[in-house]
Amino acid sequence: MRTTQLTQCIQKEEDEDELFQYEFDNQSEPQQNLQTPDFQATKQNEVHSQISHQAQIEQTDQYGFKSQINLKHYKDRKTLNARVEKWRQMINEFDKQNIQLIKERTRKGIPDGLRILAWPLLANIKKAKETANTIQKTSKYSDFLTKNEFKFEHQIRLDVHRTFPDNINFQVSILQIQDQTVLSESLVNVLKALSEAIPDMGYCQGLNFLTAALIMVTNDENVRILNNFEAFWILYRLMTHYNLTAKYKDPNSLYREFYILDNLIQQYHPITSKILKRHNIDLFYFTTEWFITLFSTALPINLFYRVFEIFLVEGEKTIFRCALAIIHYKEQKLIQLNDFENGLQYLRSNEDLLHLDSNQFINLMLSKYKFSKTTIQQLDQKYKKNQK
Repeated sequence: MRTTQLTQCIQKEEDEDELFQYEFDNQSEPQQNLQTPDFQATKQNEVHSQISHQAQIEQTDQYGFKSQINLKHYKDRKTLNARVEKWRQMINEFDKQNIQLIKERTRKGIPDGLRILAWPLLANIKKAKETANTIQKTSKYSDFLTKNEFKFEHQIRLDVHRTFPDNINFQVSILQIQDQTVLSESLVNVLKALSEAIPDMGYCQGLNFLTAALIMVTNDENVRILNNFEAFWILYRLMTHYNLTAKYKDPNSLYREFYILDNLIQQYHPITSKILKRHNIDLFYFTTEWFITLFSTALPINLFYRVFEIFLVEGEKTIFRCALAIIHYKEQKLIQLNDFENGLQYLRSNEDLLHLDSNQFINLMLSKYKFSKTTIQQLDQKYKKNQK
């Protein structure tokens, strides 16, 4: 069955890629009270900004962002068509698929128009509904939207205006004219439902970007919104099975991620590690947003989708691999900077990530950073030990 397959380990000593479920140690005390930066209020989303270039065609892509389609896009059409057919067949008989085949094809990328069908299967939203039925005594998305008043609705609606500010679906000018676009109202409803389904987490900044990225899934030129209930159940699954809840409930839990990433940077990028320490640049200052939004604000939207669907299949290691890959692309320029202010400003900027080739980034992420689940577990245990 699908549930069994997706949760089985892929037994490879060098590169295990099973879903890694970590139970956070709520008893450990943080080093200090970590306050998550309000990156939304002042955020200028550089990833999806307009860039003029003679060799590129400026247009709004199917997700609502300004983008450029170059000639390579058309050369890849034949490969894409073959991939579409393979995914159609696999989706139709998903329960019978081998986890290794799912992993391999997910790494190559899911065609845009089929993500709406593949993501619920990869996330196993059926299992999410079973969990909700046990805890909340319901498995219906609509049941979480029956209240007349919602505790977090005001903040959620404020944050809609701050979500991907250069995306036409969330721009303030459009919202003022049309009150609410279809996508923005979907964003509000899904976030309201999630805050009711997981009341001890409620609503936290950063969730709006991840949720918006999910509901922007489309099919070619014809906008095809991921059904609200499916976006909701994918998010619910992320919170309950992939253990993302802790990041939003208590920002101090991010110290664990900082600790693990710091050790991995020392191993794979020792030069960057020395620069960060020399200039007293703490990972908190520039990676908090990466972890809170799962890179949805740092990477071009299509690349984010590639990373996200790999994360659905392979779990937590994907987050650290992606962070290390970003460090890789920033390292050379970082070496040239010689002070805290310039170094931090560059690390927090996403401008140099605008034109990343998705295939090259994914190949680098998966081939250069080959560490096992055991590595993450060992670093996790060291972190816990240090907190005692």
